[in-house]
Amino acid sequence: MVDLTATQLAERLGVTTRRARDLLRSEEVTGRQLANGTWLADSDAVARYEVSTSRGSGRTLDAATAWGVLWELSGLDAEWLSASTRARMRRRIRDSDAAAIAAVVSKRTRAHRFTAANAERASAGLIRTGRAAVSVLDTDLIQDSRQVAGYVRSGTVGDYAKTHFMIPTATGNDVIFENTLPIGYTAETMPAAVVAADLAASIDTRERSAGLQALEEMRQRWLAAR
Repeated sequence: MVDLTATQLAERLGVTTRRARDLLRSEEVTGRQLANGTWLADSDAVARYEVSTSRGSGRTLDAATAWGVLWELSGLDAEWLSASTRARMRRRIRDSDAAAIAAVVSKRTRAHRFTAANAERASAGLIRTGRAAVSVLDTDLIQDSRQVAGYVRSGTVGDYAKTHFMIPTATGNDVIFENTLPIGYTAETMPAAVVAADLAASIDTRERSAGLQALEEMRQRWLAAR
């Protein structure tokens, strides 16, 4: 892992140094601040940010609408959306490809990275997603339960990680997502489109490709059913 200074981060992203520092302060890009005030960005976190901002154009959707898009693609009813918002959401699905959909729903949650001593125990209270739930998709990827990938059911990510003895680290392979769902959800695994969207946010090229392919297949089935 190579750390980038705020100046190097700015050059890489094509933004001002001030904007680079803002990204670090807001934790949109994971980094750390030294005692002398210097910011250092984790290179893996920079790569993940680049993936999340390069998959499409236009502004991201608010969390409720973004979840609605993924519910709709999963064949579920986004009952929390008004009729007008639902119509706009369906227009978005019809007019966008998988990469654009992955981009506009990307800000509905935030992923936090950890190292877990025992992945099975650390995953027990989460709603599985990503590689830990890939069996819900028609893909060649093999489900991997050796790593944590899931949404908290309630409370904060920090509290959950603390009670499950998970150590926060920018390079950790165990990921917990903030739960911003506008409804309660009690299933063990997130709906298929959520799993696919979370895979599409990965910096692993095979995971990202599988996620985008699954999203596009769901979109095509949705279009065929209209």
